[in-house]
Amino acid sequence: MNPIIQQLLNHRTYRQFQRGETLATDTVDTIIACAQQAPSWMNGQHYTLLNIADPALRAQIAELQPNNPQIAECALYLIFIADLHKADLCRQAYEGSFAAAGTPDAFMTAVTDASLAAQNALIAAESLGYATCFTGGIRLIAPQLVELLGLPEHTFPLFGLCIGSPAVEMRLKPRLPRAAVYAENRYPSDETLLDNLAAYEQTMTDFGEAREKLPYREKFARFYSNPYAPDNIELMQRMGWLNWYSGFN
Repeated sequence: MNPIIQQLLNHRTYRQFQRGETLATDTVDTIIACAQQAPSWMNGQHYTLLNIADPALRAQIAELQPNNPQIAECALYLIFIADLHKADLCRQAYEGSFAAAGTPDAFMTAVTDASLAAQNALIAAESLGYATCFTGGIRLIAPQLVELLGLPEHTFPLFGLCIGSPAVEMRLKPRLPRAAVYAENRYPSDETLLDNLAAYEQTMTDFGEAREKLPYREKFARFYSNPYAPDNIELMQRMGWLNWYSGFN
């Protein structure tokens, strides 16, 4: 099998890393270079990657995220920032209005660019033999991160990426049946989706992952019953996001 395909199909998330490990500078440079080669909207590259290299800062972030101790353990921790600040600097150079920066599409563009770069970084790290783990929970501490990381207006911390050598081996987790995520020409019917979601719930129950406390469908029924990080709505608007309806500020 093509080694790239084999690597992608073998992906798994690791949440326990060998402590005290550091990555060589050329290894970090390679991972960042691969992230930068990801496609982006209009070649805008609407993201910034922050390497949390200061041990004290890393410890502070880990303390704010007690459910993600891997932040403190991994060899390299990158935070991916949605970033239109650089576009604002371009606007200033050419006297643009920047009126569209607060639209939903602008935020989706920055999130997409950052996500593509992050996936490239993950693939590069795994190709070098390292384990990885995304940490989306940092959005719960976004207000603190804005201060800790000195984030300017028109930026937002999306997620982190842990990279390092695993302390324990992880099993390959089953995925949803293909019919639940892939169709041709038209969105799949609810009947198809309901059947496949029920089947996958049983698959995951049989898989028996220790960290999963609820059946698959119940987990998301509960999760989407209340906003995740509700304080971020006001924060995002203060940072220049999603304020288009108030007069294109």
